[in-house]
Amino acid sequence: MNEKNVVGMILAGGLSRRMGEDKSQKKILGKSLIELVIRRSKKQVQTLIINSNDLDESQLKSHVKAIIKDCLPGNLGPLVGILSGIIWTKQNTKSKWMVSFPVDSPFFPENLVCKFLEISKGYDIILAEGGGRIHPVFSMWKVNLEIEKQLYDFLKNDQRKIDSFTKKFKTRVVNFSDIGYDPFFNINTPNDVEIAEKIYRNNLK
Repeated sequence: MNEKNVVGMILAGGLSRRMGEDKSQKKILGKSLIELVIRRSKKQVQTLIINSNDLDESQLKSHVKAIIKDCLPGNLGPLVGILSGIIWTKQNTKSKWMVSFPVDSPFFPENLVCKFLEISKGYDIILAEGGGRIHPVFSMWKVNLEIEKQLYDFLKNDQRKIDSFTKKFKTRVVNFSDIGYDPFFNINTPNDVEIAEKIYRNNLK
């Protein structure tokens, strides 16, 4: 379901320390993580962008609207990517919401954005929950100046935890059940790649 007035952003700006190489290019049965996440997220939003400081734009330009760099230096984590996406969305679209998808979790629910929107009225930030814990990098953010300003100040004060920031705003958590596998399975190490291949082979191929 392609949702109107929603910009999707793939967070691909991490340093991939535990993987030892760029995670976005790791392959699951011949398909790169960035390819898998583009395919799954593109179906759910009106406009798709990528947050990365290193990706080759020429390879991805046909799949996304833009590749944007962090708006603040220092590799400050996913929150600086989210801030960068909010700023881009405000400057380039009329969208009211921006949703973030991390590049290292390629099996997220195909109705993620739809479920976020269903309960969004009256809230500023929506977070995904699954497997008994919250996954704050799967989140939907209202595009407004107050969130942008406070998020900028938060990062400039050297604070980076998403859950510490979301407490400042009206935030709602949406639960997603396991569907034979963990839809928020996160790929951080070479061993995780092997597990992801089994999930993909058995459930999604």
